[in-house]
Amino acid sequence: MGIQQVMITPCKSEQELLERFGCYGFEKQFTFYDVIGDSDWQIDIDQGVIHFNDDITFSIQLLGSFSLSSETWLWSWNNEASQLPTPVIEQALSLKHYGEENNIDLFTVGQFVATEADLYKIGAIAAGMFDTNGFYLADFGQGIALVTVKRDHIDHNTRNQTQICETFSEFIANFDVNHYQALKYYLIAKDYQIEPSDLTDHSTLVAIKGQERIVAQFDQQSRLISLNG
Repeated sequence: MGIQQVMITPCKSEQELLERFGCYGFEKQFTFYDVIGDSDWQIDIDQGVIHFNDDITFSIQLLGSFSLSSETWLWSWNNEASQLPTPVIEQALSLKHYGEENNIDLFTVGQFVATEADLYKIGAIAAGMFDTNGFYLADFGQGIALVTVKRDHIDHNTRNQTQICETFSEFIANFDVNHYQALKYYLIAKDYQIEPSDLTDHSTLVAIKGQERIVAQFDQQSRLISLNG
């Protein structure tokens, strides 16, 4: 249930969180949807599980819910009316505590005006931070519940270099981040070693894992110019 140790120093903003954990969490969605496809879902909050087509089950953590009528996000730790069992909101409580320690409003304001895009941002950050198998947006008609999902025997480290490059390109097409920082932390989470000379020079990033080598070039604004694996 703990936060990933790619956390070298605490993040102090939403932007840092997205750059530190977002792409790693975003990647997990590809493997997760390979497993569930377009299956129907059913959540058992008391048991802390979600079922897909009766034969695929993941344990869940309920982060919160989005109201389609008021267009507001409600953290599960602030949802007193639903009397949610504590074991199913442990990650949400951890994020609240993290937000309090690092002055991040995203994690500490119990309810706020949001968009559905915010659900993807929160989900990707949480999936990366807690190294889950991904996140799921469960549309229940009046709103959308956001849960992280976890089960054994799903390996996210099998994506090849081409898939890693494609994932990152799609991530930066969907999220406004510093490309250099986001790629660096994504590859660190994937167990790549970043060449030391590239930690201060943000025009080039070289990452190595065994015989694999990924090279990226950036402009003066740290925007990606090329990415080869």
